[in-house]
Amino acid sequence: MEYLEDAIVAAKLAGKYLREMYKSGSVTAEFKSAKEIVTNADKGAEKIILDYLKNKYPTHKFISEESKPTENESEYVWYIDPLDGTTNFFYRIPYFNVSIALEHKKHGFVGVVYDPINDELFFAVKGAGAFMNGKKIKPNDNSNLSQAFITSCHGREPHQINTFLELMSKFKYSAKDMRKLGSAALELCSVACGRSGAFIGYGTRPWDVKAGILIARESGCVISGVFDDEMGPDDVLVSSPVIYERIKTIIKQEKQWKRNY
Repeated sequence: MEYLEDAIVAAKLAGKYLREMYKSGSVTAEFKSAKEIVTNADKGAEKIILDYLKNKYPTHKFISEESKPTENESEYVWYIDPLDGTTNFFYRIPYFNVSIALEHKKHGFVGVVYDPINDELFFAVKGAGAFMNGKKIKPNDNSNLSQAFITSCHGREPHQINTFLELMSKFKYSAKDMRKLGSAALELCSVACGRSGAFIGYGTRPWDVKAGILIARESGCVISGVFDDEMGPDDVLVSSPVIYERIKTIIKQEKQWKRNY
């Protein structure tokens, strides 16, 4: 499929650039807020992706983390995170990715996540399964929550951080571990390929998760909102099917606890 092939080309071009920038150490940063930075690598990778895809699909709409959305309206919308894991990248932690998603009529259609350090390419097309470096992937079958590895991502607002800490206080005891790894798309792909059992995202942004959610869904994961059955605009729970209900039970207990506090 042409859309998938072009998303892969764009992701790998940007990934090659990020890998070279990371190895060279020639990275400068601006602090957009106390908790948020943007580097010259974010901007350089974004330019590579947008230049390539806009040339291919000039009538499509593009929403990218470091740029204003294009003004045109289209049934096809690209969501781009040129460097998901900027803080990791800046502090020389080799866990970051390029994330590209394409929606058609507001439904996930193509998702690509590329880890340039490990040269791992995750991708999915709606209805065709999910793959890592060409091999089909699926969530793990561990049904024991006490042996489940759970990852999480949260926004920068105080209430989002507080919610994350409250949830972590529960899963640190009930699961094998719960950690924030700093790269939402890769964390979603880790659930999709069975490396981890679940991902809890609260305060996420569309470009953070659109591609990873499609990949996880196509792999066979269960997807919902964190506190509700449906995903919200900034929250998502992705889990292997065998531990999903147990995770939801614990989260609902947490929600009740918050209400009674």
